[in-house]
Amino acid sequence: MANDIPIKQNEQRQLERLAAQRELYSAAKKYFGLQTIFTLFVPVVLSVVALYVAGISPYSALFGVVIFILDLLFIEPVVERKKSKAAKIQELFDCSVLSLNHSPLKVVDDVSVEEVLQYYEAHQKIATNIEKIKDWYPKIVSRVDISIARIICQRSSCWWDKGLRNKYCSLLKTVTVLIPLTILVIGFLNDIPLVQFVLIISALVPFFQFTIKQYNDNRDMDLRLNKLTGYINETWRRILANAISQEQLDIEARRIQDGIYDNRVNAPLIFDIFYKWFRDKDEITMNRAAEILVSEIDNMDQRTV
Repeated sequence: MANDIPIKQNEQRQLERLAAQRELYSAAKKYFGLQTIFTLFVPVVLSVVALYVAGISPYSALFGVVIFILDLLFIEPVVERKKSKAAKIQELFDCSVLSLNHSPLKVVDDVSVEEVLQYYEAHQKIATNIEKIKDWYPKIVSRVDISIARIICQRSSCWWDKGLRNKYCSLLKTVTVLIPLTILVIGFLNDIPLVQFVLIISALVPFFQFTIKQYNDNRDMDLRLNKLTGYINETWRRILANAISQEQLDIEARRIQDGIYDNRVNAPLIFDIFYKWFRDKDEITMNRAAEILVSEIDNMDQRTV
């Protein structure tokens, strides 16, 4: 065994950190769920009702404006705080498991041991939760040197997130276009007066704010992941060409980790159910990709012997 990543990632302290960050993300997603209900589903329902009940149009428009303000002032800040805390805990996990130095530019020392344990206890109340977070990184990376194993693990993190967000963006684009278009067609077919129709569209302000922001945020995230993945691939080419020193490779790993941390802090949330749909298939692909990368290193070593 060239490194102990597979062992370290399943140690109790690291499982506590993983469980804590998962619990924080789950808590953030509960608020995200409220956002979805009040800014997506309720405005759409009110708009559809307003197509047939003219008297409700002003109230649906007022609801849209009020929710738009409340979301920006109260719900979104809570979501951002919990995401940030979760990203810090996962950074602690990665630094320990991948034997990375902590970045002086990424402040994670405000995470207390007590906080981690508190969220861990909440997460482990469901027994299967802990089993699901074991073997976070592909076990096959144990066959290569730690400096190379880090890069494979970091690449796996980026690929997993990127693939999921591409699928999510496609769903958001469909919802953003299809639902308003359906309401527009129904209004046209029912010969809705212009004033009433304007009020109905006003009620959809939170809907448009939510879906367009989610789409743009996920597209921005995808662009950042593309750049980071490109940087990782270039580093990998230098590894295979034996054109990078051990010291420089350690520096590159820390730079890549800085990018991963920033992406986690800024990443828009995705519901767990969407993640679960693709989890098994994506995990198989991720592990297979890691096997291919390890075999490339094995072949390189054989050529240099």
